[in-house]
Amino acid sequence: MTDPERIQPGEFNRAIIAEFRANGGEVGGMFEGASLLLLTTVGARTGRGHTVPVVYRRDGARVLVFGSNAGADIHPAWVHNVRANPEVTVEIRAGERIETYAADARILQGAERDRHYAAQASDDPAFAAYQAATDRTIPVVAVERVTRAGLGRRRFLAGVGATATAAAGVGGATALAGSPDAAAPGQQRAAAIGDHLRHVHAQLRRDLATVRMGLEQHVRAPDGVGKPALPQELRTHCLAFCGALGEHHTGEDGVFPALARLHPELVPVIDRLNREHGVVAGALTELRTLLHAAEPGDPARLLSEFDRLATELETHFTYEENTLLDTLNATDPAALRPGQR
Repeated sequence: MTDPERIQPGEFNRAIIAEFRANGGEVGGMFEGASLLLLTTVGARTGRGHTVPVVYRRDGARVLVFGSNAGADIHPAWVHNVRANPEVTVEIRAGERIETYAADARILQGAERDRHYAAQASDDPAFAAYQAATDRTIPVVAVERVTRAGLGRRRFLAGVGATATAAAGVGGATALAGSPDAAAPGQQRAAAIGDHLRHVHAQLRRDLATVRMGLEQHVRAPDGVGKPALPQELRTHCLAFCGALGEHHTGEDGVFPALARLHPELVPVIDRLNREHGVVAGALTELRTLLHAAEPGDPARLLSEFDRLATELETHFTYEENTLLDTLNATDPAALRPGQR
């Protein structure tokens, strides 16, 4: 079986994804009958959702996917994404429909990896050919469903306290004191603030991609008796995202005055970010109004509103990252807490 990620780039790869989603997880042509799923990872550099079709095999409650890249000498991009952020989204055929769920991805090592790759190569000789074509060890990635009680806290202020704790050596490894790689305690604390903000943005991008995916699937699903205007679980997830984004911006609003006092040259930047917060707040109010309606009558309108929000957020996040991260990474976290002068 041919690896779709390798030989079907660009538009044709997107066509496979569209066909998969439109036909309940089935595709035709050279991939007819293949065990394919759609794997969405968060880009390690961009923080954006990245969806690829990949061949899988089942292993109990989990599925295994393979970074074969059709035997090329480099790993596919999604493998690098999983290393940076193991939280992924899976779309997989379940009966006559597509099931979508959150999962954690883990790259297998040693004998465990070798055993599962050998089994896949035995069942599908193309995978034996892929490994023979390259000197790299083709990764085997275990993808296991997780139950998330709700969206995690995405507050920027929470990150300030968390990074200060982590830098002090609690819950993570740090360079040995006196070694060439060891930084002063204040430098260790500060170095994580901007990085944490980038991580929060990546999580929010992923959360939004998951919400939009759920809405798209609901809008595309055939109408039938008993089909709700909007399933309660999906409505709850949409509201949770709105709450997480609003909470994150509330946290930033508390930090911006202190940042402006410390760095007056950033006042025009912060003014723009505050204006954009207002635009986003208006969009969230509109979304909450639609979601709190007794029976939302037009899920397609919800999807359109979330699409518009995604465009605005991408511009906002990119501008904020380009203008603030370096300064944040050079600022003492304690100085950014509300009330500091």
